[in-house]
Amino acid sequence: MPWALQRPVALVFDEYDAGRPDVMFVIQRILERDGRFTLLDQNRVIRPHPYFRLFATSNTVGLGNPSGMYQGTQALNHAQIDRWNIVATLNYLPRDEEVAIVLARVPSKAHERGRKLIESMVALAELTRKGFAAGDLSTLMSPRTVITWAENCEIFHDPALAFRLAFLNKCDEVERPIVAEYYQRCFGEELDESQAAGAGPR
Repeated sequence: MPWALQRPVALVFDEYDAGRPDVMFVIQRILERDGRFTLLDQNRVIRPHPYFRLFATSNTVGLGNPSGMYQGTQALNHAQIDRWNIVATLNYLPRDEEVAIVLARVPSKAHERGRKLIESMVALAELTRKGFAAGDLSTLMSPRTVITWAENCEIFHDPALAFRLAFLNKCDEVERPIVAEYYQRCFGEELDESQAAGAGPR
């Protein structure tokens, strides 16, 4: 922080809401418009460079972990949240853009048949996100999970098995029939009983 504060750099605190409260209070002063940083051990005050910028990312916007999805995060002090003068929310990408990202990560699927497969995967991921928002599911598929699923397809040459290993086995057993229904909607075929139940080799 002292090094960055004195230079024309952008400093990003990733997973900002996982920080310990006693540490987070240290930076509260520099969130002021003309905030300065005090180094007590060196007995000096650092003035921020005019082009220094501070950013932070979090999954909870500082509100804690009511959904249970982001263990290790905590509610942030409201006085500190109030000092962030720009707050932006980034939702999931449009389907075509997410498909393009998955294809870029798994270029072996960059053909007509492979693209249709990836489109079905992203459509299923969207259903899990809607199911989560509606309270039907306790977990959802992120773009990272879709990429893992596509990569698993390259290993196992079986989208259903790859799906089970990438996502279905992470789901609560009670919710797996719902996820299996999503799979049937997007792929036009049902998961067999062992896949829907999560049975089989580990």
